[in-house]
Amino acid sequence: MTNIMIDIETLGKKRGCPVLSIAAVEFDLQTGNVGETFYERMGYDAALAYGLPEISTLEWWGKQSAEARGEAFNGKRSPVSVASELRAFLHNSGGGRCIQWGNGSVFDISILEGWFDRVDPMVEAKGDDIYPWKFWDVADLRTLVRLSGIDVKAIPFAGEKHNALADALYQVKVAHAAYSALPSSSRAARRIKELEAIATDNALRFQKAQDALKHMALMNRPEHQGGEDGQVSN
Repeated sequence: MTNIMIDIETLGKKRGCPVLSIAAVEFDLQTGNVGETFYERMGYDAALAYGLPEISTLEWWGKQSAEARGEAFNGKRSPVSVASELRAFLHNSGGGRCIQWGNGSVFDISILEGWFDRVDPMVEAKGDDIYPWKFWDVADLRTLVRLSGIDVKAIPFAGEKHNALADALYQVKVAHAAYSALPSSSRAARRIKELEAIATDNALRFQKAQDALKHMALMNRPEHQGGEDGQVSN
């Protein structure tokens, strides 16, 4: 499978915030089928060691269900171990050349890059940071949904919302539905041919109308005009 949906639960909305849990799901965009999954929850205190929480997000968590809060805040894993295991999981999926999906162009992937910089930094000889994806292999689910025009609320959610794994599995459904709603290349090509045929037909109609107008103009011209019949008046 060549796509991976990533979802995280955090204590903020921007790069540099603590990450509580991470989920990654292999999937096929065309069929919606799911492959291997990755899901780990980190200890609350351990997460705070690698980021600064935002008050607004802490207040938001206070309004969520007890189940969602319990799942997000009661992890036990070490961020360093989770970072290493996530790198390995993403490397083994599609040989490390999968499309990585996040739900928002500046959320999941961007926050994780900042998280990797602090928890498990890797740098190339040239000084570039090493992440478990290439920047050109990152995709945004929200953009796909907007292009497709689907109503995500019509897609049933299974499990507890704001559980990273449940969210990622739901987002796979959304991605597949949105992709399926896009015009296929064959339908698009067929529509282009239809439009070309219409344009050609209209052009022919226009040309016939122009020829008819010219013919009418010629028919209505006077057959004899003074001084043009070759005779000289006395």
